[in-house]
Amino acid sequence: MTGAGEEAVIELRGLRAVRAPLTWGQQVIYRALQSRADRAHYDYNQRLSLPVPEGRALPDVIDAIRALVTAHESLRTVYRDGTADSAPYQEVAGEGRLTVRVLHGDDPAAALEALAATDFDLSREWGVRAAVLTGPGGPRHLALYLSHVAVDGWAAGLVVRQARALLADADADSDAAAVPAGPVPQPADLAVAERSAAGRTADRRADAYQRSLLLRAPRTMFPTAADPEKALTDPEKALTDPGKALTDPGKALTAPRKAPEWAHGEFRSGRLEAAAREVAARCRAGEETVYLAALGTLLARRAGLTRCVLKTIFANRIGTERQAMVAPLASDVLLCFDVGGPSFDDSVRAAHLAKLRGYARAQYDPARLERLVAEVGRERGEQLDLSVLHNDLGALAPPRDEGDGRPAPDPGTVATSFRWAEPFRLPSVKLYCDVRTSPRGERVLGIAADTRYLPRRDLRELFFRMEELVVTAAGERQGPGDQRDQQNPQGPRDTDERLPVHVR
Repeated sequence: MTGAGEEAVIELRGLRAVRAPLTWGQQVIYRALQSRADRAHYDYNQRLSLPVPEGRALPDVIDAIRALVTAHESLRTVYRDGTADSAPYQEVAGEGRLTVRVLHGDDPAAALEALAATDFDLSREWGVRAAVLTGPGGPRHLALYLSHVAVDGWAAGLVVRQARALLADADADSDAAAVPAGPVPQPADLAVAERSAAGRTADRRADAYQRSLLLRAPRTMFPTAADPEKALTDPEKALTDPGKALTDPGKALTAPRKAPEWAHGEFRSGRLEAAAREVAARCRAGEETVYLAALGTLLARRAGLTRCVLKTIFANRIGTERQAMVAPLASDVLLCFDVGGPSFDDSVRAAHLAKLRGYARAQYDPARLERLVAEVGRERGEQLDLSVLHNDLGALAPPRDEGDGRPAPDPGTVATSFRWAEPFRLPSVKLYCDVRTSPRGERVLGIAADTRYLPRRDLRELFFRMEELVVTAAGERQGPGDQRDQQNPQGPRDTDERLPVHVR
């Protein structure tokens, strides 16, 4: 439980104050937050908590928070809306006050719920809220609620590791990433770099790649429900076999619904995880690519297509400086790959290659991409629908406590299971799929979908079809492509696949 407490105020003075455009990564999140119709939408912000080591006093915890906010400008930044003649921009505060709640209790989840009770006022409030939970022996937990415009999933992990190092005993030998002693890359500096000659060159290269992809991509992955104001005639009789397409798509539309309804399912399967490992090793790709290829393959078959188009999230953390930056750098990467080959391995290899090409063009101006999508749509004479989003959360897997007495689970012991979870909505997305690792080390697949495009029955069935597809592929005999891989054991592997991060 958590009880009412006091407040501690952190005063900051003499730091750099700067005004700059939004970075490309900030633009993505800022616009997404503006698109939220209400708080029933997805909560993009990060909820973090960590135990305070014994012997630390409240001033030690306050000093750790002070060090984090001093070192990382994104934690003391406000954001201003643009006008008809100007784009939104950020203002880094060189001085100000941060109020920290001091609560009596031992329930970090309850403290975080209280911190998240209201939305951030990004035009007035820094993107960090903090609470310290105390008990008879002193501080027990530090809880941080961070705006997604201030951090992405990777940056949130940096903040946790640095906070843990700052709170560690002075005599402890910690290899955690403490706040760097030297200059730390800041978002305002990145915003300037993105508008430099080098940044414009990267954006032009991304434009050429994205245009080529959009010209050949399917118009939508949901051609049987193309009108966003219309739904399937009878959702209970909707297609339940993703391996087949509707016989007469023209009869699948009916009167408009008042509002979209979303469903969210979660799936665990040791059989699927073990099979994904085998297929990944055979195809010299990452397990994440196997799940991505399975999703794209089944959605394409369901729509009667041999090619899929979707977006995946890439961390954009290549390079030491980017890995140390506390800011949202992730971007949506467009992927379009063939799934109509003779074997599922062909789809995995196609997805692998598409990801590598997309990652190489992942630094771009999102406003420019939006204009490009509309432009190519006009050239094609149809509105393009890029509403399937995939997100690999493997890089953000919570660390296992080696002393908790629980061994890491053997995939073979994890039974296949499905459950309905709390639904949520994402702007401009019809289907969102994530792959993550639970605290117990189990692989969990989640799919949230607008049921006008993927009815609940189809959503549930999609998980079991993915399991069937990958398990069957794992048991198939090797083909000529696999023999080539064996002859070239040092061939390319998707080394950056662990970098994508959660949309939050």
